[in-house]
Amino acid sequence: MVGAHVKHRHPFTPFDEAPPREADSFAAMPIPESILPQVVGENFRHRLGTFALDVSEWLPEDPETSLTIDLKRRLLHGRRPEVVALQQGGENCAEEAAQLVGQWAGVEIKSNGIGALVDASLLVADDLAVLQPVEKSGGVKQLLLTSAVVCCPSRWMLAEKMGQDMMQVHAPVAKYAEHVGPAVDNFFQRITADKPVWRSNWIIQDHPALFQPRIPASPLVDSPKDLWIRMERQTLRRLPKTGGILFTIRGFQQPLPEYLARSKTIAQNIRTLLERLPEDVAQYKSVLRYRPQIMPWLDQFC
Repeated sequence: MVGAHVKHRHPFTPFDEAPPREADSFAAMPIPESILPQVVGENFRHRLGTFALDVSEWLPEDPETSLTIDLKRRLLHGRRPEVVALQQGGENCAEEAAQLVGQWAGVEIKSNGIGALVDASLLVADDLAVLQPVEKSGGVKQLLLTSAVVCCPSRWMLAEKMGQDMMQVHAPVAKYAEHVGPAVDNFFQRITADKPVWRSNWIIQDHPALFQPRIPASPLVDSPKDLWIRMERQTLRRLPKTGGILFTIRGFQQPLPEYLARSKTIAQNIRTLLERLPEDVAQYKSVLRYRPQIMPWLDQFC
């Protein structure tokens, strides 16, 4: 079956490929403490949850940076149409975003348009997506996704998101429009070039591949001990010349038992967050079918 999940435990092998033999010795690094999910409030609610970004810490390196860039390089060589996209008219924003990443990395980007964004994407572990202000009917400008290099999608396909605004991009996210849709749109309009921000989110999945654009047709594991927690650190920076926004996404994966064993507080936070998830949100986060097994299993870590 084309596009079917191949069961393995190596985040840096695509979801539908078998890992190399050396992947047997892979051990995931702990997800950075600074982005771990926290319990906020008394009930579930999607939150924008942004924090001021120190530009000196914009796109940091870590022990998995080179592995992520190697994955990108393989995908760009063999599966480029799946990970690179450009809307007509998006070249200038893509190039300005690439130059910003190049300046950060201390590398001169000499190519143009989407080629520049591809080159920039190989300097950092993060995926790069560019939102461009586009004038719609009535003279209103909307921020639309017009260029991107996304090698670590979490069960969404890049081609299906191109040309969309944030509300459309997040349409599959249960309760997004209800909880934060308008607030996100307003916030994106207010972002300034001198005040970048970051945020994070989490999801539990039954496959570790960072390149995972497809949802599996059926459950992939039988036990919670074989699940993974996936987290993303995202940053937003206004592009001063074109007025676009560079949205960066860095994915991390850690086996769920290893993550929970880090501390009782971490385990208790996950238990509380899972308990509060409405069914439709739990379905979106890939955890609904596993939650009845996970909750009693979690007790040993709390």
